[in-house]
This record gives sequence, C-alpha cells and structure tokens, in this order.
Amino acid sequence: MIEIRPHRISDIPYRVIWLNNPNVNQYIGQCLDQKTTFAKQKVWFNKYLKDKNKKFFTMSYGKIPIGFMGLSRIDKTNRNADVFIAIGDDKYRGKGFGEIAMQYLIKFGFKKLGLHKISLGVFEKNKPAINLYKKLGFVIEGTLKDDVFFAGEYHNQILMAIFNKKVAIKTKK
Repeated sequence: MIEIRPHRISDIPYRVIWLNNPNVNQYIGQCLDQKTTFAKQKVWFNKYLKDKNKKFFTMSYGKIPIGFMGLSRIDKTNRNADVFIAIGDDKYRGKGFGEIAMQYLIKFGFKKLGLHKISLGVFEKNKPAINLYKKLGFVIEGTLKDDVFFAGEYHNQILMAIFNKKVAIKTKK
C-alpha cells in the first residue's frame, strides 16, 4: 500500500541516497552529475521549512520510503505551481507509483491549494514520464532546446501543464 506524508527531517538519509543515485539524478534537473551529503541536505531542509511556497511529500510503500515529490514555486496570486516526482528506489520505478504520486499532487494542488495551473519540466528523453503526464491530462506548452548540459551533452526540456477545469473565480470591481 502506498502512503504519502509530509516530508520530514528523518527523510534526509533517504534524500542523500536518492539524489546520489544516477538513475534518479539524470532526470531531476538539479545537481546533475553532482553528489550531495547529509550536511547539504540538512541545510536544504532547514531552508525548506521556512519556504511557504513549497509543499514536499515522502512516498512510502508500506513503511519503506521509496521517493519524494512535491509542489514548488507555489504562487497564490496567479494560482499556479511547479510539480515534481522522484521515485528514489530503483526497484519501485516503473510500477505505477509515479502515477499515484502525480494524481495525489494534482488533487492536492487543485483542491487544497486552489491552483489553476500546475506545470512541470521533463527531459525530452524521458519518454515514460512524458507519456504518463499526457495520460493524466498534461499538455505540452513548449520545448527549451539544449536547456541543460550534463553527461557531456545538451538536453532538451519539454514544458508541460495541466489546468483546473473549474471556471476561474472573478472578483468584483
């Protein structure tokens, strides 16, 4: 059974393992080809706790943490945010947990936060992720050509978004 809960300081050792895993690192777009440490992640976590524009979660299979996910750059004025997921443990990738994570985040963003738009960036070579996002209702908004350099080459990034189907609330003048 999948459980999703708020990110905790006790998740830092898992973050270090996952962020140092090349199978995860190649798709997350930050710290590419770099290693992280417990100390760096503790500093990150303390900054995260003070940031009101981020909501991060840990996904567990039973009691075993398998990845993290969240919404960042939450903009309450424009009612939008960026979304990400990272299945950190290789043996849980490709088993449908990413879809569960995205469904949770979409529902959380639209229903709990009242967002209108949820966006993401995905490397063009990550075809399974692109197919999942399309299946969930994300549309391609554009491509950033040669946007990120790692592993000795440039990579395109596809920009995608999903919109809340409810009519925007109009304010009286």
